[in-house]
Amino acid sequence: MSDHWVSDELHNFYRISLRYQSVLLDEQTEFQHIRLFNTPFFGNVLLLDGVIQLTEVDNAAYHEMIAHIPMLAHPHPRRILIVGGGDGGALQQVLRHPSVEEVVVCELDRRVVEVCAEFFPAFGRPFDDSRAHLVIEDAFTYLQRVEATFDLIIADTTDPIGQAEKLFSAPFYALMRKALSPDGIIVTQCEQMYFDADLIKDMMDVARTLARCPAYYHTHVPTYPGGGIGFLYISDTPWQNGLGKPYPGPMTYLNPQIHQAAFALPEFLRRQLEAPAYDMRPVQEVYSGPA
Repeated sequence: MSDHWVSDELHNFYRISLRYQSVLLDEQTEFQHIRLFNTPFFGNVLLLDGVIQLTEVDNAAYHEMIAHIPMLAHPHPRRILIVGGGDGGALQQVLRHPSVEEVVVCELDRRVVEVCAEFFPAFGRPFDDSRAHLVIEDAFTYLQRVEATFDLIIADTTDPIGQAEKLFSAPFYALMRKALSPDGIIVTQCEQMYFDADLIKDMMDVARTLARCPAYYHTHVPTYPGGGIGFLYISDTPWQNGLGKPYPGPMTYLNPQIHQAAFALPEFLRRQLEAPAYDMRPVQEVYSGPA
């Protein structure tokens, strides 16, 4: 077996390494460094600027949770905006819902779309669907100029570094809220609870100014830092509205038990998120468990 390893070092205190068999692509675009590896366990793996974005084996835990939780909570989602999502995974899941009439995917880098269409065939080329419309543009700029409204906005973004940092800001959240229909729902990628509790707290405080029913939920993805990632649900429509509704076909990760349990938070995070907005203690001070 190969002794070649690729590492994700998003955090300076934590490293993930995957054994790989071959390098499928190594390309610097105008916006980012794209690398693709074939691995013996996780299949093809995509890295952007050195950070693992998805693998063939565990991507469903991310894409099904970011897409179907809000899609099921909305009474009849017709028009959807996906911010980022150039890999097509979230788009594939959204298009499974028969109510969908249009999905706009606003992706900064066209090469992400092209590369993932080639190396992740299980996504089924969702951009070929007549309901899908690809916009190659910075999402901040797009939302500043767009006049349309959406029933659902999914912010399927990279981590808050570089150009993506502004997508984790109050002005961007306000732009998404402005583009939302009255009963609409926003779901954003919102990082890992142990490593990014302060950021999650900041974004939850922003969400509370925009909607009556914000909530944080999470999923298990072994190739992401800490083995998991979370999402921020922002709406006047409670997420519980989606419980008990039929799924649009068989799922790989999501089931009714996971659906409900995803919103259950460990005590250290629950206390931090429910603290007053001015209480910005680091997670180390809030978490009272063993070191």
